Amino acid sequence: MMVRKISRRGHQPLSNNTNTSHKISNAKKTALPPLLDYHQVLEFKPDLSAADLGFISQMEHRHKIRPVQLFVPSSSNPNTLRLNKSALNAVLGHSSIANRKIVVISVSGAYRKGKSFLLNFFLEYLYILQYQQKNDLEMDWLQDETQLEGFHYRPGSKRDTVGIWIWAEPIMIDGANGERIAVLLMDTQGCFEQSGTVSQPSSSTRDVASSNAVVLNNSHHSVLALSTMLSSIQLYNVAESIPDESIQALAFFTDYNKLHSMEASAFGKPFQKFVMLVRDFKVSEQLIYGIDGGTKLLDKALRQINNTSDVVGGSLAEKALKEIKKEIRNCFDSGFSCYLLPNPGPKVTDQASSFKGLAKEIKALFRDEVRRVVEAMIGPNLTKPKVVNGKEITVRKFVECVREYAKIFEAPELPAPRSVLNANLQLSCVDYALEAKIAYCRGMDRVTRSSRMMAEKKLLEAHIKHGIKALNIYDKCPKVDSGDVRSTNLARLQESINHELERYKRANEEKRVTTCASAALACGDSALFGLGLGGAASGAVAASVITLQMGIVSAGIVAIPVSLGALFGIWAYVTLKPTLKVCLGMERDS
Repeated sequence: MMVRKISRRGHQPLSNNTNTSHKISNAKKTALPPLLDYHQVLEFKPDLSAADLGFISQMEHRHKIRPVQLFVPSSSNPNTLRLNKSALNAVLGHSSIANRKIVVISVSGAYRKGKSFLLNFFLEYLYILQYQQKNDLEMDWLQDETQLEGFHYRPGSKRDTVGIWIWAEPIMIDGANGERIAVLLMDTQGCFEQSGTVSQPSSSTRDVASSNAVVLNNSHHSVLALSTMLSSIQLYNVAESIPDESIQALAFFTDYNKLHSMEASAFGKPFQKFVMLVRDFKVSEQLIYGIDGGTKLLDKALRQINNTSDVVGGSLAEKALKEIKKEIRNCFDSGFSCYLLPNPGPKVTDQASSFKGLAKEIKALFRDEVRRVVEAMIGPNLTKPKVVNGKEITVRKFVECVREYAKIFEAPELPAPRSVLNANLQLSCVDYALEAKIAYCRGMDRVTRSSRMMAEKKLLEAHIKHGIKALNIYDKCPKVDSGDVRSTNLARLQESINHELERYKRANEEKRVTTCASAALACGDSALFGLGLGGAASGAVAASVITLQMGIVSAGIVAIPVSLGALFGIWAYVTLKPTLKVCLGMERDS
């Protein structure tokens, strides 16, 4: 947990009225502009390259950043989600962060239970943490005058968030080993009404591994599934208790985990960290706020099964609920836990309130508990990057994941587990195919780096040798019984390697010598050229002797060194030309 003490640089509380020399308090802060619609282009692009190198703090331009809509309801069918590619590229398309590992924190859950409000605590903490790391100081990130803003929220029963939104810049922080990591915050629309009911599964979404599943066929549960697949930490907001409806909404994860364990166990567990946050919990002697009370409440909720569930012939929904409660913990690699939180106070929840995010207007007990949650989720020693198929991924790979997952969530129904498995296998196959192609090209570059033409037979031998190495690399891709995904990518790899061979053939053909003079130079270090050089030197000496005998002394004396010097220069140029080109960077030495 972060030490909370005031900065030795005289840090003042973070408020709009504070004037500090280090600009940490957002002194230039103005009212946030309206949220961007999905078709708008970002007006401000942060200098992430400078922030990544530590030249600036992102706190200095925080007031210019707003959330953007990453997934939007389709105009033709509001129950389907469409990827906003321009927003994805604007936020994560910076080359300076492409190879940085990424942590994604997402909040999902019931309607109107403070998901966006909660994310603003994370936002404040991350910006302050980055500022501390940059300036080597410590400070309290949550004070009375702290202004919590960023993701839009409002009290009341009317829905405020639609689709999936992300903060318009990843926040760069240092991990435990000093590695710079990008942290992305994700906000989602409500997934269910606390008192709602859950629909029965449709036959179109069932397979061998999910015949007993409760499948929730609407866009809200697609949002929960998609955000959990994309996140490394999924926060799940519920109110007052853990009702069966909120557990039934997790059926997608147990369905997929069954298929994943049977066919893709080599990838490890399919999801990372899942944390239930029970808002407005009424504390009792047995259950206290925080992780301790949350653990007890969660254990009780997962053990509690209606008596009818054990009766032969019980309803499908009851049997499915029992199965979910039994298996849900096994789906997550970094844990399935629960925290209990109090009510934030009337200033926050009252629909008529003029609450604008000032921390001192939030109930102190709520602030303390949220502080513990935030600091337990993310920090210098807690930053575990996003993992896909058992591997930590970079920002560049995360962008690929978003695009691939978007394809299977285009339909109004939740995707079948087989479709999700195919998408993950596709991501893995692409990785291995790229690694294989790079290995092939590096090997061929070493073989063909000479400036002289290579015999076609040797070129083909090199192609076969390094082609086999490339195919062996691709063969390490886990074998999953998932249709033709693997074979399709293998065919693409072979086609790509053959295309590269044609490129090497053309480059080799360009080295062919077409003139007699070039042919002589091309044989510069051969015995033939050596004989020619010796003959030319002998001729020069003979000519000099003749000129001396004729009495032209000065011409003879000059002719000998000039002739030998010129011939030596030609020899040196021909023999040293390849080495000089490598040294000067004109020809790559692999």
